[in-house]
Amino acid sequence: MNKIRPSCKTIAEAAGVSRMTVSMALRDHPRVAPETRKRIKIIADQQGYTPDPNLTELMRYLRKRDISKEEPVIAILNGQKRPLKELSKDTLLVREGAKKRAEDLGFKTEDFWLQEPGMRLQRVVQILQTRGIHGLVVLPVESLNDVFSLPQEDFMGVATCGVAARLGFNQVHPHFYQSMHVGISNLTEKGFERIGLCLTETEDVRSNHLYQSYLLWHQQNIPEANRVQPLYQDNITKEDLIAWVKRGSPDVVLSPNTDHYYWLKEAGYRVPDDISFAALSPAMEEEGEIAQVQVGYRKIGATAIDVLKTKLAHEQLGPTDNPAVTLIRGEWKDGASVRKTRKTAAA
Repeated sequence: MNKIRPSCKTIAEAAGVSRMTVSMALRDHPRVAPETRKRIKIIADQQGYTPDPNLTELMRYLRKRDISKEEPVIAILNGQKRPLKELSKDTLLVREGAKKRAEDLGFKTEDFWLQEPGMRLQRVVQILQTRGIHGLVVLPVESLNDVFSLPQEDFMGVATCGVAARLGFNQVHPHFYQSMHVGISNLTEKGFERIGLCLTETEDVRSNHLYQSYLLWHQQNIPEANRVQPLYQDNITKEDLIAWVKRGSPDVVLSPNTDHYYWLKEAGYRVPDDISFAALSPAMEEEGEIAQVQVGYRKIGATAIDVLKTKLAHEQLGPTDNPAVTLIRGEWKDGASVRKTRKTAAA
């Protein structure tokens, strides 16, 4: 006599419930009472039931398509005090990359400003929960003061900056240490000896202090006479920059802010004849005029959606025990703002 293969039907018959109830209980669906879930799981173990992984994946897909005829929604969260239109260009590029990738994958995206006047975080959470929105992409924040807390058991999120690490979400952000390495290595190979770094406190925090970490390592391995004290303060004005250049005499300025390039020219410096300039991970996509370590901010947003999609497909909501960090590498792009190498000039 052939033994009957355990299935949702055989478990349902033994438990006196419907097959749908069995399916939901085995997935720990909250609509099934805890006592019923426990009893159904005991019966399933007694019968030796094991799910078919291929069928499970198919049913997961079908359930998602049947829940709603509309495209699923991913929330893009702005935790800064500034509204969307006033956010930095790099943040807007991250958002554009996320929205484009989400659209390609069949998702809708909606923006939520967590610090909108008259709006409380609890209200945003209530809206997300009511509408069944579980996937979140957190745009870069400027400081720890912009980091918020969410009831993580209801959401799966991806943060696009290191500052938001305390959220407990997976992260996608620039590889700051590698980008600094790329910038200084290329400038060193071109013959520059006195490399000056300009950095605001906000930029330093967003890099997790990794720009300065690499600079410190670099300066410990060059003659003391070639070490330029970095220009590091809360806000850098044109006057601050020019005074620092006159005081420290760098032969190249490395800065995340491309305004510094134009300030040097406005002050009468011939770039690159008098002094060179290279941009460190700037929010620009143009090439040719300004040498730069280019980071794909759109790629950061797109990768965040890819990470989130994988988690949502497996219905993995709630806090992540060991959040993964995906680092987007920087790439050197030559530009007219950096003089030619000594070898080329000598030739």
